[in-house]
Amino acid sequence: MTVQIQTTELSKRFQFQWVLRHVNLCLQSDHIWGIGGGNGSGKSTLVKILSGYLSPTTGDVHWQINDTSISRDMIFRHVAWSAPYTGLVYEYSLQEMFRFQSKFKPWRKNLSWAEFLDILELPAQHDKPLQYFSSGMQQKIQLALAVLADSPYLFLDEPTSYLDAQAKRWFASLLTQNMNDRLIVLASNDPFDLSLCSELLMMDQLKK
Repeated sequence: MTVQIQTTELSKRFQFQWVLRHVNLCLQSDHIWGIGGGNGSGKSTLVKILSGYLSPTTGDVHWQINDTSISRDMIFRHVAWSAPYTGLVYEYSLQEMFRFQSKFKPWRKNLSWAEFLDILELPAQHDKPLQYFSSGMQQKIQLALAVLADSPYLFLDEPTSYLDAQAKRWFASLLTQNMNDRLIVLASNDPFDLSLCSELLMMDQLKK
């Protein structure tokens, strides 16, 4: 599967401040594209636009899967997300959250509930409401839901911000095992996150 995003003269303004100006990109599948830069550099804004979550002020974004163009109205069907601003349904248990997502997106390799639980290494806690999990465990769950969704586009914003060293290694393994046939964009200022990327785009260069 060939998955692509192309931007043409992409710019974004909030009130009178330009966050992005004239960004031209061509991103293709089977890579992990890293977007690096400091806080406030526009990483999250760019990722939101690339995902179709946010519209640019000027310029265009073109999505394509194999030879088929995807409209902005339909791109949400092909996208999986994990970011600090995309939360879980905290009243749900882990099993309820798994079933809820299953209604909207298929799983890679027809993943079963038992396999999902095994990947998370949580055999005895699947009935506990998500609000009672630690912030690090909540982030692991959110990452697993996104990475294991059968979506050709995967967007990860600050994916390991609440993870300890062991959980970061878990995430790196999970991501590597599930990168084929999809386009992955990872935005972060964490050197560990960016070390996972095969292609790196720095915001200070994109904004010139």
